[in-house]
Amino acid sequence: MKLKFFTASLPSATHPKENQDAYFVDEKEAAAGIFDGVGGFAGGKEAAGWSSQCFRDRLVLESMERTFNECHVILKEKGQEAFGHEIGTTVAVVKIYPREAESLVIWGSVGDSRVYQFSSQRLLPVSTDDSLVVQALEKRWLTAAKADRIDQAESLKGFNKVETGLFKSRNIITQALGLGLIKPRIGKFKAKPGERIVLTTDGVHANLTNKQIEQILQNNPANPARELVKAAAAVSQGTSLRANRDDITAVVVKLV
Repeated sequence: MKLKFFTASLPSATHPKENQDAYFVDEKEAAAGIFDGVGGFAGGKEAAGWSSQCFRDRLVLESMERTFNECHVILKEKGQEAFGHEIGTTVAVVKIYPREAESLVIWGSVGDSRVYQFSSQRLLPVSTDDSLVVQALEKRWLTAAKADRIDQAESLKGFNKVETGLFKSRNIITQALGLGLIKPRIGKFKAKPGERIVLTTDGVHANLTNKQIEQILQNNPANPARELVKAAAAVSQGTSLRANRDDITAVVVKLV
């Protein structure tokens, strides 16, 4: 089985000269990752960039869990040295073990950058966000159906005050690499030829619903990552409820 990698990234319209997202693709080692530097203070761009390099270097040699733990410590140290405080980034990363009939995919995430699987023309969420919505779900304050409705909302019609507040706070994350303590979410799945593995920062999935991402992939564009970023950027400049001016990054791996 062969892998084809597609990438695209755009800085936010609010700071067009500085992209605080980063990504890496290692075709030889069949690995890829995306990183979204935590804003609000200096170091977001550096956090994403340093972490991208750390994961690229260490994922070849270490397990997924150990790579997360080591890069977390390294980023904490780098933040203190360079800025005098901790700096943080989201992470979504995959390591693929290609096989002819069915490949094994190991994934890991911290924050709200996502991993999806596109299989049988359907978009399947794989990773779980570290977000207030998920926190409410895990504490059983929300049902799974309600949490999904909030995450995918295109209108606030029928939402109560708490649900509206959760939607408007969907960009707040509950953990990030380099900040405090972390517990990375790690899992695995199998992927067959013809399927795609999709990584997005929230600049993509905050602007686009899962259904819209799915429809773009169903059209089988020549560069699916570029089409996802292009569509998300168009929404971010409009008046949609989901419009979110942020850095926008996607990596798509096609199994052929």
